[in-house]
This record gives sequence, structure tokens and C-alpha cells, in this order.
Amino acid sequence: MKRLAYLLLLPLLAACSTEEMPVHRDGEGTMVLGDLVREKAPGAIVKTRNAVDPELALEILAADGNVYRGYEYAAGATLPDKFSLIPATYTLHAYSENQTTWQSDNSGRGSAVYEIRQEFDVQKDWVTYLDVSVPMTNYGVTYTVPEGFSAWFPTCQFTVTGDGRTCPLTADQAAYFDPANAAGFSFTLHLQNADGEVYDIETHSYESPKAGLMYNVVYSFASDDDPTKLKIGISYDDTYEELVSEITLY
Repeated sequence: MKRLAYLLLLPLLAACSTEEMPVHRDGEGTMVLGDLVREKAPGAIVKTRNAVDPELALEILAADGNVYRGYEYAAGATLPDKFSLIPATYTLHAYSENQTTWQSDNSGRGSAVYEIRQEFDVQKDWVTYLDVSVPMTNYGVTYTVPEGFSAWFPTCQFTVTGDGRTCPLTADQAAYFDPANAAGFSFTLHLQNADGEVYDIETHSYESPKAGLMYNVVYSFASDDDPTKLKIGISYDDTYEELVSEITLY
């Protein structure tokens, strides 16, 4: 009876089981790709069995780093149901195709970039199933202001700077930066009220941001519905950090 091994390639988690299953070629093993998805991707695909994210390219690399048997596929390409491989250790390389262009995407605001290199083993007459979650390798910045803020300040302009790029954002936009720059990002808010009075909130910084996170700069009223005083915080995942407890505008 031939054996079937399941290998779950989610971070720090692996599981195995066996059952009867044919392979493609005598003396070889088979790899079946179950799920290939981006972590925390906006507009993520609906979860189904054998879900492959169309935004990800894929290649299978041999130990020498070269693509094995032409197993190389652009984003959106149709993948085979099974990959026949000689017994060895391989690397599944999955990535978004904007690796070298992401900083100039979206008028210089950048875009999310994804990549993983995951080793897996293939054994003779075994079938290895892979489920792969591909992390974001840069980070993003957004901002929010209190509900009804535009009634007090019809003009609201947020600007974030990082990696030598300065990006004006609207409330529905994001900018993306490289976490290798430990200096992080800085940001400011330009306001003008209904009387034409201008208020420039001083620049603040956030150091050592981490890859894979979306940082939301949160402006809120320091006291209930008092537009003269604001506080500033940063939220990401389920975390909130207060940066400034109170700023008096006027």
C-alpha cells in the first residue's frame, strides 16, 4: 500500500497522515498544492478547497536554486493538480510580481508586496500536501479622523513620509514602506476650518515598524466632541498605542 503524507506549511505548524494514493512516476513522489493565499490581503479570495490566490506567482526550486522541471508559473496562471518530483528537498517560492516595482505603484504610494520561500521534502511513493500562507514583507500606513470631523475642518490633508518618499493620503488610501528602514515613518496633518483658519499639527514619528502590519494613525477628540483638542494614536492588529494625549488647536 502506498502512503500519503500531509505537510501543513503554516508558520511553526506541521501535521502528517497517510493513505493510499498513486504517484505520477515510478520511484518519485508527488506534491499537491492545497491552498496558496496572501496573509491579511485586502479583498482576499473566498476560502475554498485548494484555493490559489491569483495575485501570486509560483516556482519550485531544486537544491541548487534553479527552477525544477519548468515548474514556474506567473500570477493567475493555471497550476497543475500535482507536481511529480524525485525524492529530495525543494523550496516553494511564492511571491507577488511587484517585488521591484511596488514603491512606485499607485502614484508613488506603493503597494503591498508578498513573498515566502518554504522548504518541503518529497519521498519516494509519498504524496506531500502543502498549504501555504504568504506574508506581506513590507508594511502599510493609513489614517482616520473622528466621525463628523469634516464639519469642523472641511480641509484635512494627511501626509506620511518614509523610505525617502512623501505620500499625501486620502482617508481611503494607504502608503507602503520598507521595514528595513528602522527610522520608520513620520506623519503630519494639515487642517483648515470653515472660517479659513489653518492648523498644521506638528510632525510625529513611529520607529521600528514591522513587516506584515497595517499601521493606522488615529486622530480622535481628546474630549467628547471638542474640536479644539485632539489626541493621536497608532493602531495595528488588536493593538492601540497612544502617541499624544492632547493637542490644542485653538
